[in-house]
Amino acid sequence: MTRHLSWWYVAVGLVLSAIYLTVPEAAGGAFAGMVVTTVAAILYGVRRLRPRRRLPWWLLAAGTFAFSVGSVIAVVQTEMLKDESFPSLADAVSLGLTFPLLLAAMLALSRTGAPSRDRASMIDSLILTAGAGFLAWVYLINPYLTSPDLTVLQKAVSVAYPLGDVLLLAILVRLALGAQRRWSVLFLVTSGGALLVSDIAFSLERLNGQWSMGGPIDVGWVIFFMAGGLAALHPSMVALTEPRVVMQPTEFRARRAVLTVASLIAPTVLFVEALRNPVHNGVLIAVVSAVLILLSLGRMSVVAAGLRRTVVRERELRLACETLLGAADVDEVERVVRGAVSALLRPGTPHRTVLILHGGRPGGDTTGDGDLRYVTTLPPGLAGQLDGFELALHCPLAVGGARVGDLYVGAGELELVWLHEAARVLAGQAASMIDRIALNREINKRDSEAYFRTLVLNATDVILIVDGDDRVGYASPSAQWLFRSGSVVGSALEDLIEPLSSPLAPEETTALYLAHRAGHEPAEVEVTIRDLRDEPTVAGRVLTLRDVTERRRLERELLERAYRDPLTGLGNRLRFQDAAQAAVTSSGMTGRTAGILLVNIDDFRTVNDTMGHEIGDELLNEFGRRLVTAAAAYGTVARLGADEFGVVVTSVGDVSEIEALAVHILTVGTEPFLLGGSAGSIVSIQPSIGVATTADAGDVHDLLTQADVALGSAKRGTPRWRRYEESMHARMLQRMQLRADLGQAITDDAFVLHFQPIVDLATGHTRGLEALVRWQHPARGLVPPLEFIEIAEESGLIVPLGDWVLRHAVDAAAKFRAAVPEQAPYMSVNVSVRQFRSAGFVSRVFAELARAGLPAELLTIEITESLLLGDDEQIHAGLQTLRAAGVKVSIDDFGTGYSSLSYLHRVDVDTLKLDKSFVDTIATSPQQYDLVRGIIQLAATLQLDVVAEGIETDQHRELLIDGGCAYGQGYLFARPLPEDAVLGYMAGSEHSDTQVTPAA
Repeated sequence: MTRHLSWWYVAVGLVLSAIYLTVPEAAGGAFAGMVVTTVAAILYGVRRLRPRRRLPWWLLAAGTFAFSVGSVIAVVQTEMLKDESFPSLADAVSLGLTFPLLLAAMLALSRTGAPSRDRASMIDSLILTAGAGFLAWVYLINPYLTSPDLTVLQKAVSVAYPLGDVLLLAILVRLALGAQRRWSVLFLVTSGGALLVSDIAFSLERLNGQWSMGGPIDVGWVIFFMAGGLAALHPSMVALTEPRVVMQPTEFRARRAVLTVASLIAPTVLFVEALRNPVHNGVLIAVVSAVLILLSLGRMSVVAAGLRRTVVRERELRLACETLLGAADVDEVERVVRGAVSALLRPGTPHRTVLILHGGRPGGDTTGDGDLRYVTTLPPGLAGQLDGFELALHCPLAVGGARVGDLYVGAGELELVWLHEAARVLAGQAASMIDRIALNREINKRDSEAYFRTLVLNATDVILIVDGDDRVGYASPSAQWLFRSGSVVGSALEDLIEPLSSPLAPEETTALYLAHRAGHEPAEVEVTIRDLRDEPTVAGRVLTLRDVTERRRLERELLERAYRDPLTGLGNRLRFQDAAQAAVTSSGMTGRTAGILLVNIDDFRTVNDTMGHEIGDELLNEFGRRLVTAAAAYGTVARLGADEFGVVVTSVGDVSEIEALAVHILTVGTEPFLLGGSAGSIVSIQPSIGVATTADAGDVHDLLTQADVALGSAKRGTPRWRRYEESMHARMLQRMQLRADLGQAITDDAFVLHFQPIVDLATGHTRGLEALVRWQHPARGLVPPLEFIEIAEESGLIVPLGDWVLRHAVDAAAKFRAAVPEQAPYMSVNVSVRQFRSAGFVSRVFAELARAGLPAELLTIEITESLLLGDDEQIHAGLQTLRAAGVKVSIDDFGTGYSSLSYLHRVDVDTLKLDKSFVDTIATSPQQYDLVRGIIQLAATLQLDVVAEGIETDQHRELLIDGGCAYGQGYLFARPLPEDAVLGYMAGSEHSDTQVTPAA
């Protein structure tokens, strides 16, 4: 509609202009018509087109109206009233209203559409304005100022007009250089330019006194009216106040020429005046030249700053583009774009970046360079993401003929204007990368399809596609190998496979099936089923069959191995626990009694150490077979550990049957074993059995725990089997408490040594002392070694305890030697197997001797026979080192172990100590006495001393003397004595005249 109205406006304007210029009698009416139509056109255009900012147009309408008012006043004053007074009311209206309103309107229109500071265009306009202003000064302003005929007020008013024209020129130049090339801009520049030209001509005419109404000057004012109205009516007037990006000014030749002419105005005037002599405006020319030079320098600075900003922008863009080249997916492209936008904006600038992708859309608008858009005009979803910003910069992501997406950046208006050019480049690069990623995906997809087609055709797994009737519609080539037949296409699925674990399910599942093979055993196959009946390209269920026959065989074999002991072929601990759990469960359901027996071979390590591991393994096999035979009618047998077996009794009527089984196992287990073939050895063992039943245990855990407690009790008593009783648990807890207290006692040094004299049986004189440790328990008082030595052995505390005994025994021996140096007794210290085998034991012995200053020959180390068993070179080397230094070695409790006497000629020992069990019966058993005499004679043959332990009667003493034993100890002579009583005892024994004459 505005287009048609514009043509009507032009037509009316031309008619009125013609009347105004050619018909003087109707000039007033025509002029009024032009004013009314122009103001009405401006107001209508503002209301109809609704620009973003309406104030500049209202100011333009007001300025136009004020101009017409001033013109009418001037005509009335000069033509009707013949009043030539100057200044007049018309001058007041022109300078007070017209120029301010028009200048404000033009200035606002030149700035509202481009918020950024286009310093280059502004400086260019200043250069042009400076040149034009200089000319106005020389030819308009200065003549007025130097005219002697004008008053000060008249001069001021006369100067005000050209100054206003200069300002108007500056604004017009700014508008022409900074605004986009649109019709509204052209009309505004034409309107203002016409007004400017007419005003300058009018000023010159007035200066010469030749102006008259209706002349050529009025044409410019007519153009001013018509062009102003057309600017408001044209639709492009909206873009003048809309936000827009300001492109960097292009250095056109015309622009450079105009600026060059403007810069040369002052030198040209100087040159002309110099030719005419004299120079009248030298100072002004110098000032103007300096201003133009400074403006030119400023223009160069703006160019340099622009170049710097361009370099920074190009660097950020280059980094972004390099990062985009490495992007593997669209999400990474979006992250790079967001980061690049943040880097391109000033630090701390509030902004939001939205990248919308909608695939390659052929055609469409792919040529746009990007524009500013109001957020409120965007789609609701997008506007919500950019909420908080008035404007958003939009750059299309287009590559080739397809638009792959859009980039939106919400920020302040100035920031968006600055970002525009870089965002265009960034959007183009992002579009290229997105297109490349899509292309790569398509290529990879095609490669993958070919790859998977090759895999399917050559895979060992069988792929079947089954239709709705459960018939095979497709079979991969490997189906012929699996089913040992030709094509299976068209076969019923139930003829090919049958389920092992679950029926064939229509939904996705994995299960085991048997595959029927012509002329061969069925194969076990793992079938994965996927329901793809809704997929048009498949339209069926896809079955993947994998032959797992060999794997399943290995699994069963491994499972069997996991539950079987490899040495004996019996079940292992896992199978034993499962059997025990099943027995307990069955007992709870039937009401019958179930139980378990834990059977342990005591001192089995001795067999390994003395006879070798082959004999030990054979013994375990034979013992296991005896257990299986003994428990065949009751349950299962398993080997639980190195020398421990377990028997599960599944169901008996009474506990007594389980007890009878324990006695029977103990009987057959103690019978000798012939091992090693015909030239082998006879080995006897002592089993220990712990029994627990469901009569006392509520679950399998309690059953196992109670059997273990009973086994521990059986090892310490006679007979060597025990059924769990409640008191055992209390004793176990007490034992555990003693073990915990023992560790603290070693830390607290809560032990004392007592010493039992070793005497010469013939004279009764003290020859040595055996150090015996006692535990000074804070609650139980003095605890004898029988109650804690075994616990120390089991827990490993025997090593630090033994070191404590050695240290304090050596200290005591040193004190006794100092007290009776001529009759110093030797000190005998018991050393456990574990202590002797501990690292650095021999060195610790020598260190203690050196610390106390005790001669080595006054220390005797008592060891047990088990330490000497086998061919442990480290043990023999340690004994040789001790004896070489003078330390004596004694075998304690001789004759009570598994060993024979044959090792005595191979080991480095000095003394044999007969166990108390031999001495106790020599007075009542001739055979025992003969055995003791034989041991003493053998020791004499091997040049070993003999010390008899446990001598309690004079008869024992006499028989031992008669048998050739020289030394002994026991209650007959003295009980173990505290340290402070030893010296008194020794003094008494040395003064004793007791003599024993050996019996015949």
